Amino acid sequence: MNKCKTRNGDGNMNKTKDLVNIKELNIKVEKEIHHKGKELADIPIPKGFRLLKANEIIFLHNNKKYRKLLNMEDTWEFIEQPFELNKENNYVARFDADSVGAVLDCYGDPRDSYSGLGVRFVPKARQK
Repeated sequence: MNKCKTRNGDGNMNKTKDLVNIKELNIKVEKEIHHKGKELADIPIPKGFRLLKANEIIFLHNNKKYRKLLNMEDTWEFIEQPFELNKENNYVARFDADSVGAVLDCYGDPRDSYSGLGVRFVPKARQK
């Protein structure tokens, strides 16, 4: 695991977060969800970071090793909106999983916030 500085809810640098290397996807992802209970618009995405994409979170949840390591057996998190029309209509995308199953919700109200709903960031790939 690598360490990385991220930003707190005010956009200021915060404590170091653990990043898990996902070699199959060529990404690193924060191990823990944070900013729970906030609307997506109120969560500053630090420069050089992004949200998980739908294909990435599906891969991680389908992989038993990563699902356990990232505590995705019971998770609810914002992800990058995969649909252009939904982006235009200002919908947010979320991934929800528990012991019963998993759901990809791509038409969420951007004003919604719930105590268990949060984010985890992915460092953007460096341009070569």
